[in-house]
Amino acid sequence: MAEIVVTQGFNGGIVPAKKGDTLKVQLPENPTTGYRWAVDTPDSSVLALTEDDYQPAGEGIGSGGFRVLRFAATGLGSANLQCKLSRSWQSGPPAMLFSVRVTVT
Repeated sequence: MAEIVVTQGFNGGIVPAKKGDTLKVQLPENPTTGYRWAVDTPDSSVLALTEDDYQPAGEGIGSGGFRVLRFAATGLGSANLQCKLSRSWQSGPPAMLFSVRVTVT
């Protein structure tokens, strides 16, 4: 079982994993702007969200950090993992999309 770190550079790509692996998705976020990453629920028979946390990059007021999402590869197959960066009180398209296809063998 391995931990696979997935960053913004993987956007639009394919991430291979093995059953039992953990995917650690790290996306830049600054909650003081109101923009936060939200996960579209992937196929739960393939990936299960186990952690959703914010980790600040610095101690200064208003400094950014990373949204850290951990997923367990629980079953065989493929799942689209998509996250949207938006403000909860605004409608319309998100400011940014992050999407990867995870294939679990």
